[in-house]
Amino acid sequence: MRPETFELVTLAHALPVEVTSPAWRLRRRAADPTAGFAEATGERDGVWLALHDTLPRDAEVAGAWLSGLFAPRADIDEYYLGQCRETLLPLMHACGPPPQFHQPWQAAYRRVNHRYAVATARLAAPEATVWVHDYHLLLVAGYLRRARPDLRIGVQLQVPFPPVERFLRMPMRDKVMRGLLGADLLGLPDARSAANFLDAAHELTGLRRGDRLLLADGRMVVATAFPPSVDADRFAGHAADPDVRERARELRESLGDPRTVLLSVGALDEHEGVEQRLDAYAQLIAEGRVDPLSTVLVHVAAAGSETAHPAAVQERVDRQVAQINGMYSRLGHPVVHYVRHELDPAELTSLYLAADVLLALPLRQGATLAAKEYAASRLDDTGRIVLSEFSGTAAELPEATIVNPEDLAEVKDAICAAIDLRGKPDEAMAAMRGRVRGHDAPKATRAFLATVDAVTAYRTTNKARTACAR
Repeated sequence: MRPETFELVTLAHALPVEVTSPAWRLRRRAADPTAGFAEATGERDGVWLALHDTLPRDAEVAGAWLSGLFAPRADIDEYYLGQCRETLLPLMHACGPPPQFHQPWQAAYRRVNHRYAVATARLAAPEATVWVHDYHLLLVAGYLRRARPDLRIGVQLQVPFPPVERFLRMPMRDKVMRGLLGADLLGLPDARSAANFLDAAHELTGLRRGDRLLLADGRMVVATAFPPSVDADRFAGHAADPDVRERARELRESLGDPRTVLLSVGALDEHEGVEQRLDAYAQLIAEGRVDPLSTVLVHVAAAGSETAHPAAVQERVDRQVAQINGMYSRLGHPVVHYVRHELDPAELTSLYLAADVLLALPLRQGATLAAKEYAASRLDDTGRIVLSEFSGTAAELPEATIVNPEDLAEVKDAICAAIDLRGKPDEAMAAMRGRVRGHDAPKATRAFLATVDAVTAYRTTNKARTACAR
């Protein structure tokens, strides 16, 4: 039987599983930045709260309870399709069309965030930990701090936090800042985002700041980098599976047994740089530096795209792929293979094994999970990663070939160098694989929650000392 209150309440826009009816079969999503949550939160008597109007009350997966939150459809559309996708995503990524600001979207965003806070206050046990995920719920911590000051609150963002001059453009900037300052710990995807948040908080509130913390209402708020991780053991397990390895061989055969397979995995978002990758590949063929008879590029349009204008990006990429294939492909052997549906982890791993070079070239900072998944899958330490310097993952995988994705000459040179080294075991890949496994999703989850505990323990100890001094 599901308990009435929980020691850990995890909040997100969506469930980390797919729910199918009428049998209510729960299935893990293949691509999820919170991979490993169930194993870690199951240890803490946890519940996952997300928008879902038909989820059974007693739904459970891998020892963690799931709770659906109802909101009117009109509110969800304006909160998500409007404020989240048309305002916050463009604002934070600083890429693509400019952010749009509309009061009805802002009002709906406030109402949905407040619903989350009310539900969380009811589900959380005394002094429970609350783990809030991403830009969909920027106001929740502030609401909770006022309603339940006993709670330990961590907010983790998967998207970058923008520079202060960009953040100040947002009409809701004061409300968002108050919301985030309700947290004890704010985890951001990279160090630059953490610095941007601290700068914005100081600019808006005048609060004293340190390298990683602020003092708000006599309470310490820590803001530091917590890069999203992947379930490394899961990908390594698939990579060791003979069936997956055979599937990798079949994939290369189906691609025409090319000398080199380049792989690109990324959502059709403006900030992912998919069009720039295709441009670089086409130019290499046109310049004669890559042979289209012996090289193919596979692009997998990863699930979970939340771009503000997905149809426009998809149309441009479709046209680009068609043009490249029309100019350079042989009959029955395209030089670009374009996959527009989600692959399950085993199939994705087989592609990682089949590919000689991974192109991971987002235009803006944030995590690049495909680079980590690729490294986790390369058990023989072969393979090369060409990685954007704007990705937060570049700091974690410095052994990759780091490039400016806007500099096509640099990208092209890096691709050619990676092709020349294909198939050779490399200490760099071994180091990257070890680092990804050493900080995989379950470990990262535990580290984040342990840091929330440490910050709030310091708060409690400091209160006790102040009381004794009186």
